[in-house]
Amino acid sequence: MRSLTVKLALVVVLVALLGAGLSTSLGGAQQAQVGTRDNPIIWLLPPSVLPATIEQTGRAIAQDLYELTGLYIDYKVAADYAALVEALIAAKGNTMACPTTDQYARATMVNPKVHARLAAVRNGYAYYFASIYAFREKGYDSMDDLSGTVWIYNDPGSTSGYVIPKKAFDARGITFSGTVESGGHTNSLIALMEGQGDFATGYGSPPVAPSWVNEIMPGWRWEFGMYPELWVWDPVSNTLPTEYYRGIVKDVRYAMAGATQAYGDYWDIVKKVGIVDVLGPLPNDSLTFCEDFPKDVEDWLVEAVKTHIRSPEGQVLWSNRNFYEWNDVMDIDDSFYDCYRELVGYPVPEGRTCQK
Repeated sequence: MRSLTVKLALVVVLVALLGAGLSTSLGGAQQAQVGTRDNPIIWLLPPSVLPATIEQTGRAIAQDLYELTGLYIDYKVAADYAALVEALIAAKGNTMACPTTDQYARATMVNPKVHARLAAVRNGYAYYFASIYAFREKGYDSMDDLSGTVWIYNDPGSTSGYVIPKKAFDARGITFSGTVESGGHTNSLIALMEGQGDFATGYGSPPVAPSWVNEIMPGWRWEFGMYPELWVWDPVSNTLPTEYYRGIVKDVRYAMAGATQAYGDYWDIVKKVGIVDVLGPLPNDSLTFCEDFPKDVEDWLVEAVKTHIRSPEGQVLWSNRNFYEWNDVMDIDDSFYDCYRELVGYPVPEGRTCQK
């Protein structure tokens, strides 16, 4: 273990789980025959950003979770979005994953025994949205200006990169002269910068205000429907706000600035690339388990992830801008995704309705 911080937190988790009567020891995992060296837990990761960074970060998290639990975890970056869905549907007893919203909804449509336990929390929000990015000089005012242009997206299975924008475009009768599939959110913005298309779609994030805002307005929060570039772009003067008024929006532009300096820093990118429109909100991605995953081992892993992500070491890994930018997690069940299912026209499990 890299520090006493996680060790001490683990003691609290272990006591809580033992008090609940769970089989949390390595022996318990061995009895379930999953999490051993010969039969490791498979952890599926979507290739939503830079695969090399996902692999590196996944390796470090898997090692830390092993030190917390004694469970062997074999992380795997899926070849594409469809491959992760197919693997999660077919898996029995040994697989967990961090599927995107649409991946989870599609997997559970086929195999309802796939189940989510934790939702990602980013900067205090359990939701995100889809953003449409374009060069400010293009002068696009809304998605209605995009007809006849070239659309850049990451993958047909991406919730914010493709599924939700495609639904909105089809509803408005917007068609394109061409499309470019980039393979990742960051790649989509790089392709935009290189002139491969006219606009790109990808995930959007709530703006984070400068520190003084909460000092004078305690509890203030941006909510979906407000100006999506609050604190980073002044639409009246068409320029960056003064430094005093600057916050940050940790969206694809932020991720790209962390991946390459070829196009300048974050503020250089924000000067060039703006948000044309947003679509959502959408429930965050999740930590999900396959059919027949042993309940005691699952509970142990859920608590270990909570402990890890809330430790200094875990924060560095999970919140990496070129990993998945999880700052925390929250307990959920399958109903967390019912409103998304309703939004995209997927069946909502019988007897349930979207609870907004």
